[in-house]
Amino acid sequence: MNKRTKGIMLGIIVGLAWGLDSTLMGVVGQNKIFEGFASSPLVSAFFHDSFAFFWIALTLLFSRQLKGSFELLKTKKGKAAAVAALVGAPVGMSAYLLAIKYATAPYASSISVIYPGVGAVLSYLLLKEKLSKRACLGIFISLLGSFMLGFKPTGDIPSTFGTGILFALLAVLGWASEGVIIGFAMKHIKNEDHIQAAPQQFLCLRYFISMISYGLVVVPFSGGTSIALDVIKSGLFLQFAGIATLGAITYLCWYKAVDLIGAAMGTALNSTAALWTIVFSIILFGSPINLHLILWGIVIVAGVFIFAIEPKRKKGE
Repeated sequence: MNKRTKGIMLGIIVGLAWGLDSTLMGVVGQNKIFEGFASSPLVSAFFHDSFAFFWIALTLLFSRQLKGSFELLKTKKGKAAAVAALVGAPVGMSAYLLAIKYATAPYASSISVIYPGVGAVLSYLLLKEKLSKRACLGIFISLLGSFMLGFKPTGDIPSTFGTGILFALLAVLGWASEGVIIGFAMKHIKNEDHIQAAPQQFLCLRYFISMISYGLVVVPFSGGTSIALDVIKSGLFLQFAGIATLGAITYLCWYKAVDLIGAAMGTALNSTAALWTIVFSIILFGSPINLHLILWGIVIVAGVFIFAIEPKRKKGE
C-alpha cells in the first residue's frame, strides 16, 4: 500500500469515527440521568475528553513519549497550545454537544464541519494569510449549505432547534479560533531546540487541559458535580469510555493522515463526518431519511473539499 492510499484510508476512518462519535454522544446524552439538567452536555464533554486523554496518554506511555507531553508546558508553543485547548475544548466541544442536544446530531455535525473555512477567514483577518479565489468559493459554498440547513430545516425538528444552531455556530467559532491560535504559535513563535514534540504529544496536552478545565471549573460551576457522580455510580461512564476511543482514534488518525497526504486532503476527508453522522443516525437508530439534510450536507462537504484541495500547479507556473 502506497503512502497516498494509506493516508486516504486513514482520512476516511477519521470521518467514520467522528461521525459515529457524534451520533453515540447524542444518544447517551438522552439518558434519564440527565433529565431536567440543562447543562448535561457539559458533564458529557468532561467524561468524553477525560477518557480521550486517558487513551491517548496510554498510547504515549507505551511509546515512552508521555513525559514529553507535560514538558511542553515549559515551552512557548506548549503554552499557546494550552490556550488553544481552552478555546477548542470547553468552548468548542461544550457548544457542539449542546448543539447535538438541542438540534440533533446530524444538523450539529453538518454545520460544525465549516470550521476550517471560518478558521481560514479569521487567519486572513488576524494573521494576514492569503486566500485564493478557489478557497473563497469553497468557503462561500459551505457557508451557503450551513445557512440553508439552519434557515429551512425539515422533518422531525425539535422545538429547541434554533438554540441548537446557535450553539453549533459557537462550536465552529471555538474550533476555528483554536486553529488560528495554533497557526500563530507554529508560525510566529520560535522553535525551542531542547523540545522535539510529536503531534500526538500536543494532542495529549490538549485533552489534559480539557479534562482539568472541565473537572475543576466547568462541571462544578454549572452545578453538574452531582450528575457526574450519578454517571459514575450508574456505570454510564463506561459508555463514555467506549465512545472516547472514537474521539482518540479520530485525532490520532487525522494527524497521521495529514502527515501522509497533507493538511488539505486530511481536512477535507475529516469533513465527511457530517454525512457519516446522518448515515449512522438512519442505520443504527432509525432516524427518518431527510433529503433536505442530506442535500445540504453534501453541499457543505463539497464546499470544504473545494476550499481545502488546491489543484496542482504545472511546472513553471
